[in-house]
Amino acid sequence: MSGNSSAPLNGIVYITDTIGSGRYQASGVLIAPDLVLTAAHVVWQEGVGSATNITVSAGYSQGAAPFGQAYALSYDYNATADAGGEETLSTTQQDYALIKLGSPVVGATSFALGSNFTSGVAYVSGYPAAANGALLSPAQNLFQIPNLSVLVGQALGPGSSGGPVWALGANGTPTVYGLVSTAIGGTGFNMQLTDSAVSQIDGWAAQLDAPMAPLSVFDTTTQSSVAATGSPYIGPVAGLENTYANVTSDGLDILATTPNWFIATGSGNDAITVTNGTNVVDGGAGSNFLTGGSGDDTFFVNATPPNQDIWTTVVHFHQGDFATLWGVAPVVATAMAWANNQGAAGYTGLTLHATTVNGTSASLTLDGYSTADLSDGRLAIAFGVDPSTGPYMLIAGTG
Repeated sequence: MSGNSSAPLNGIVYITDTIGSGRYQASGVLIAPDLVLTAAHVVWQEGVGSATNITVSAGYSQGAAPFGQAYALSYDYNATADAGGEETLSTTQQDYALIKLGSPVVGATSFALGSNFTSGVAYVSGYPAAANGALLSPAQNLFQIPNLSVLVGQALGPGSSGGPVWALGANGTPTVYGLVSTAIGGTGFNMQLTDSAVSQIDGWAAQLDAPMAPLSVFDTTTQSSVAATGSPYIGPVAGLENTYANVTSDGLDILATTPNWFIATGSGNDAITVTNGTNVVDGGAGSNFLTGGSGDDTFFVNATPPNQDIWTTVVHFHQGDFATLWGVAPVVATAMAWANNQGAAGYTGLTLHATTVNGTSASLTLDGYSTADLSDGRLAIAFGVDPSTGPYMLIAGTG
């Protein structure tokens, strides 16, 4: 394994997310296999809103992710009154958040929480953008600002926000005493964990660890919850266990917290999120936003019915995933073209536009990809014919 695969640095994580139309990188630390402690302004900005598309890579180093990627299922944070992500010394004291992952990071180090570290030598760790994906973890001589829960040291640089201030505690346990928050020039200001902060984080952890329904469905057209349990999967795809199909013109917001689902919707504008395991997701016609999990997922775009308009955006598409465009192939398309940087704000990427002979317009956006990935080994394209459904196009995540 490459990257920072050795303890305890493998418990420090590289984070990317979207807030508004901006894409950001930041840092954090595992305090349990499925819980990440980071700065509040990493997941929320005043006047902009909360983060989406949160990706976590433990032990990351310059593109190498020895424990793979995990994705946020939910999170809690203090809504600090920052200004464009910049904290004041006052708001730095409350600059912390806790992220619940959709699947645990297996094998990486979980740090303990400590409080009221006031001065002395500790490590300050993070992924500043200037380091190009490298983890910096220098030992620093820190001191507390009087009457403020702020520890002063040297700044690592933008991108290190949320990284841990830590030292080896009792029995050699790596222990977090603070988090990188903000800087003025070369001086870094770090949130100091207090007894009350640790208590709040423990409370968040208990709430986030509470059992969630395997499947939740919200109808965005009627603004009402939909009772949904799913049924056993009966079909040819190995590994699938559950089915939920709701072919309606209403818009649906669907979250599956357990693995191995086949989920299909209709012509509404749908958002479907899976978190782990093997899943097949079909958003139907309309405008769809499909979010994959940590396992191997397949995303369907069905362009075989005539005279449809489909635009599907796929987030968290990665190696081992597939996108299948039914009814899209050179023999049945009147036009096929690739474009860069298209799609919804904050989720733009490589986009295929295809028009079929039956009058259907089908578009697929792969968030974060570009036309370069069609030749650099990250994506592979194939065409085929299924005896029952006809021609199709297959896009595979290969690197």
